[in-house]
Amino acid sequence: MASRGSSIYKGSDLIHEYSCSKCEENDLNTEAQHFCPECEHYLCDKCVGIHGDYFKKHVVYGRDDIQKWAEFSMDRCAQHGKELEVHCDDHQELCCCVCVALNHRLCSSISHLPDLARGFHCTSEFKQLPAAVEKMRIRLDELKNDRLKEQASLNDSYKNSIAEIKALRKEINQILDKLEKRTVENLESIMEDLEKSIKDDLATFTRMHDQLGAMIEQFKQFTDKNKESSSYIGFTKCQSKLSEANSLVREIRGKKGMKFKCDESGLLFLRNLNSFGNVESVRKTDSYHVFKAQSSSLYKVKKKKDKQNCSIEGIFELPSGKVVIADYNNDKVKLLNKQFEVIGYCHLPAPQHLCHITDNDIAVAVSEFNTNEVHLLTVTKGKIKAMRKFTTDHLCCTIAHHQGQLYVGSNNALYLYTMDGSLIKTIYEDNTSMHTVYKCVVSPDGERIFVTHFTASRLLTLDTSGQVLSTVEDPDLQSPSGLCVSPSGHVFVCGFESNALVQVDQEGRKVSTVARLADGVLYPRSVWFKEQNSTLIVGNLGDNIHVVKLC
Repeated sequence: MASRGSSIYKGSDLIHEYSCSKCEENDLNTEAQHFCPECEHYLCDKCVGIHGDYFKKHVVYGRDDIQKWAEFSMDRCAQHGKELEVHCDDHQELCCCVCVALNHRLCSSISHLPDLARGFHCTSEFKQLPAAVEKMRIRLDELKNDRLKEQASLNDSYKNSIAEIKALRKEINQILDKLEKRTVENLESIMEDLEKSIKDDLATFTRMHDQLGAMIEQFKQFTDKNKESSSYIGFTKCQSKLSEANSLVREIRGKKGMKFKCDESGLLFLRNLNSFGNVESVRKTDSYHVFKAQSSSLYKVKKKKDKQNCSIEGIFELPSGKVVIADYNNDKVKLLNKQFEVIGYCHLPAPQHLCHITDNDIAVAVSEFNTNEVHLLTVTKGKIKAMRKFTTDHLCCTIAHHQGQLYVGSNNALYLYTMDGSLIKTIYEDNTSMHTVYKCVVSPDGERIFVTHFTASRLLTLDTSGQVLSTVEDPDLQSPSGLCVSPSGHVFVCGFESNALVQVDQEGRKVSTVARLADGVLYPRSVWFKEQNSTLIVGNLGDNIHVVKLC
């Protein structure tokens, strides 16, 4: 075998993985140790020196970078660097002479490339290749840009998760503060009772001590004067007072102090926790899953005492599975069980919209005449109870909650409030017509706010600063009313006059029309998506809610 870099005549059967291009011109067969991508030449140790004298600025790759050698030549074998000469029909591969010698000796059909290529450049397949490649390059650029956005979004998701963890910690601290306050208040109440008991006992001791002293003095006087009857009376009364004093002493000795006993169940629960929650990697593509109506059912939500036809302006599901609806016409917030039967209600004047806060707590937007309020309610033992409320200087027509803050819409503007009713800022405003901010929801990550423009039949997607990111207009979104967003980002919008339910993605782009009039959708006002069983609960302008099973 020839030593490395040695030259022999080309006619030799010795096959190199890569042969020196310059040596081949002189009918020599020399193994290449270098590659120049600009010249597209493979070079042996001798020829690379000559090449370097002529082309000092050319970058030459050695054997350490052999993976880069075949990347620069279209008509050379990617594995061996030789010129591609034939096509193996059995394996559907382009081959060089080395490929044939090593891997395709036993193949039954090998075609010469010039024969296969004759006239191919005139075919439509050949002519369409540049356009197909350009289309793919554009798609790759789009995916690249999407990935870059996802990279930025990933950092935002991390920051949002940190914020949620800190918010959870803050909420836990508040709960612990309340528990501590209640425990201390209980302790102080017991302390106050015990201190009063001690003060009463001290007063009783003093009185009893003084009475015994006075009685024994009189008893001595009777004894000194030999008054038998008086002495007997004194003796009897002293004995009675002594008996009373003995009873008091025994009673006092039986009294106890205070001792705090910890509720071990709370400590055990906290000790068994590994973290505040689970961190999951969520695929964005999940939010683009396309749903279609499969079947539907109607459930009556009008009660005998309701004087008007129902108008369900808001709807959502509690963690327990119960459903809460806002019946505008009948001035009620109603509670439904899992079978969608009305099991309780709370009177509120003209509830315009409602949203879920945490656990069993609800926020309701109320506007009627000069009354503009946000009511905070809670569900306890199947009953809806009022907690507190605050007033605003504007209409309250829609409401949404995210991480301890309330988004309140006034028909023409969207405001951000704290839970105690302090105005933080105005997010968005549009006074070009009526109902420009009709209903709103906030995406799970808090980065997007979806707003229906009822008059112009548009769905707007805003960022947290109020900038319009996208606008959707669609024949199935005529007079869009209620909308909802699920924890995984599925967004559904009611087309009130088009009698349709439309699904959009997290960027506010239409995905599909989920249900139409043919599926039983009639003047939808509000909607909620039950993610566990892929079901839409639709509030209509009527006495029934419409439950649509999706597939």
